[in-house]
Amino acid sequence: MKYLLAALLLATSALADSPDAILKDYRKQATQAVERLNQSLEKTATPLITKLVASGDTAGAELLTTQLKAKLAGEPVEVPHASAKQLFSLYDEARAKALAPLQKSSIARVDSLLKTAGGAKLETVTELGKVRELIDGGIVSSTVPKMPMVWDYFTGPDRGTKQAEMIFKPNGTLSIVNKDRTNLGKWALTTDPNVLKVTLDGTPNEEKCVFRIIGNEGELERPIGTRYLRVKP
Repeated sequence: MKYLLAALLLATSALADSPDAILKDYRKQATQAVERLNQSLEKTATPLITKLVASGDTAGAELLTTQLKAKLAGEPVEVPHASAKQLFSLYDEARAKALAPLQKSSIARVDSLLKTAGGAKLETVTELGKVRELIDGGIVSSTVPKMPMVWDYFTGPDRGTKQAEMIFKPNGTLSIVNKDRTNLGKWALTTDPNVLKVTLDGTPNEEKCVFRIIGNEGELERPIGTRYLRVKP
């Protein structure tokens, strides 16, 4: 009888849960978990910025300020300023450790909801996939870019024959997928909401690019030439 009651309680809890509730609870707890870390990071980084200003390195101070804001927002910083490289590394480790138990419990709720009696509806499964991606990526802020995340990729400005798909993920990673291979990389926000910094993995060197959004179309400025994109229908 005791086991039956426990099973009924678990089932009732799963039925009452939702993707929105899981994400809301995760963000609330995660925000609290990283609050002190963020305060400590800002307190430690501010004297570094002050020192750069005092030495006349205005460009370095502006760069570090931008990178600090990105870190506090949970966004990736590809190449940290030399003076903050160790600080950012320690912060990343502490942040990952603080979020780990919350990620584990939240993902358990996602899995539980996927296993509801009769199976979850397609719309719910899709939403749960997005929620899990945000949780796995350690995304705390609700200010996830409003930009479309999947784009058709073309080599010519006429956007005639589709060559691949470019897929952005909320955790700051991306992939360009065609029938022959997949090229992986990273992306990061800039002060302009219509411009992203993109880094594509490569051997021996990474490929630094700029992605510009123009309505439902985009342009990826690569060293090998501009590539043209359109929001996937």
